[in-house]
Amino acid sequence: MIHCNILLKSITQKCVSSFSTSRTAVSLAFNSFGSSENRSHPPLVIAHGLFGHKSNWNSVSKQIQRKLDNQVFAIDFRNHGESPHTDSMTYSDMVEDLKVFINDVVVKESGYDSVHILGHSMGGKAVTLLAMDSEGQKLLRTAIIEDVSPVSESRNIHFKRYISQMKNVDLSKSRRKISDDLAHVITDLPTRQFFLTNLAKDENSNNRLRWKPNLDALENHIEHVLRFTIKEGTFAKPSLFITGANSSYVNESNHNEIKKMFPKVEFISIPKAGHWVHAENPNAFIDAIVNFLEKN
Repeated sequence: MIHCNILLKSITQKCVSSFSTSRTAVSLAFNSFGSSENRSHPPLVIAHGLFGHKSNWNSVSKQIQRKLDNQVFAIDFRNHGESPHTDSMTYSDMVEDLKVFINDVVVKESGYDSVHILGHSMGGKAVTLLAMDSEGQKLLRTAIIEDVSPVSESRNIHFKRYISQMKNVDLSKSRRKISDDLAHVITDLPTRQFFLTNLAKDENSNNRLRWKPNLDALENHIEHVLRFTIKEGTFAKPSLFITGANSSYVNESNHNEIKKMFPKVEFISIPKAGHWVHAENPNAFIDAIVNFLEKN
């Protein structure tokens, strides 16, 4: 077993080896907020979107944890952040990883046998598939999906070009120069800044940076990640679909299909927000999450 803790202020960053006998699951890196003594509400697991990572969620996680007095766990999916790199990157893989993480980490650390879970974009698709899984849904109290529909494809057709440019950029340059080199492909500055949070120091070189994500695996699976559709299954427990008012990822035409899969669903649209609702209007997003979890 491998277990490492790094305590930074209120964040505990951990990596644990999996106790599972699953041949496909990997051990997920994560940040945790709060402790097993914070028991006013069950724990919440947060799953990021494509090219996201656990640290994107630090501020939101802290605020939710304080308001609910619970434990919050923000994970890195495989091939993202500090989690292991693997050749495979399917939604079935992600579901197996989440099941192992909830069983081997959250249940053991919190003492609860089921959790709330929140997934954004790619993470929302993984959470949806987990909620449709007969074993996975036993681990869940509620499911919260941020700005993605189980029955629609991603509107972002640019990720292939983004990955190609990221693979070709000179990582011996400074962050500012790397940003400049990406600018003609990732033209939107906030989006480019988001991608640059995936840069880290290369431990094997004093002068180079590295990309945290496994770009080869993401490139090989990008069509699957963006276009995966879920049409079958039912999650009979409370669920919440949060969308950005300025986003086109989920629209009212999707609601009937979503209701078939999530019969106890609530919908909420957050004003002044696009696809990254939690970053573009965090206060309204956090209020929606807290209000939903306080009654469930």
